Amino acid sequence: MVNEIADAVKHAATTGDLAALRQLLDTHGEAVVRGDDNPGELTTLHWAAATGNVETMRFLLDPPIGSDPCAARGNNFTPLHAAAMHGHTEVCETLLAAGADVNAQTNPQGYAPLHSAAFAGYVETIRVLLDYGANRELLTYRGERPVDTARRTGQAEAVRMLEV
Repeated sequence: MVNEIADAVKHAATTGDLAALRQLLDTHGEAVVRGDDNPGELTTLHWAAATGNVETMRFLLDPPIGSDPCAARGNNFTPLHAAAMHGHTEVCETLLAAGADVNAQTNPQGYAPLHSAAFAGYVETIRVLLDYGANRELLTYRGERPVDTARRTGQAEAVRMLEV
């Protein structure tokens, strides 16, 4: 039963089905909708961030659910990492405005959201992360800065932006 509920929450979050999320909230409570009962799994906020639905993100961040924008799972993977790696700029802004850690690094790789955006060349996402204070000099375990990541993956525009 728990897996069925978790699957329903994940599906609602990834498809932006706010009516289903509201029904799950009414039936099972905030902790279930946040994903608190699955500590080893990604939270509902992670799934919503990865799919880029801003309306769902706001629903999850606001009371009564009050999801933690800094929630780290697995190897310290945060919702901001999920949004940045998919180039969901508006979701990144929403998370950062809610207090997400712009320089959170994964373990053991040491990737920050800026590395993730640089990898794929998401220039607008990079711009937002920098505006919120992302550290251009943050190193991965291999000693790679975000500009090095962009250079390695052939993202010329991102390299120009990060070299400044």
